[in-house]
Amino acid sequence: MFVGSRFQPKARLSIAILFQVAAIVLLLAACSTTEGPGFEYDRSIARFHFEADQGTIATLPVSGARIQVSPNTAITEFDIVDVQIVEVELGRCLAFSLTRRAARAFYQESANNLGRRLVLIIDGRPIGVRRVNAPIADGVVYIFLEVPDSSLDGISMNLKGTSIEIQKKLNP
Repeated sequence: MFVGSRFQPKARLSIAILFQVAAIVLLLAACSTTEGPGFEYDRSIARFHFEADQGTIATLPVSGARIQVSPNTAITEFDIVDVQIVEVELGRCLAFSLTRRAARAFYQESANNLGRRLVLIIDGRPIGVRRVNAPIADGVVYIFLEVPDSSLDGISMNLKGTSIEIQKKLNP
């Protein structure tokens, strides 16, 4: 009898600790969110517009190039699934990966706009441009930005985080 009573409080203590740990784990699981990408970022909206005969003027920040762009977007924030910094022959640029549906539509649109420029507008500010010399068939749009290379990390993280968040909401 003495042995049983000696170990009984320890068993109750272990069960109490086990319940507390389980409660903490459940609380932490309830507090975590699956909406975000799992890293810190500021929402940034990227949209692409083709050069057009009629539309609004987009003025790039460094070159001062003034490009008349179509009011219709060629690529929206809903079409982007990933943004990466890549090194190409001419330097560092951003690579925007598109959804399958958007890639198919953009292939046709890029074929219809050969020779025209594609302008990237982030949060309402024109920031990058590229000339479309061939249809873009692989669903990846490479574009140079008129910002210092040191800014590319932050811009790409913000765009990537936003695209992950949007895609999670669209495809739960």
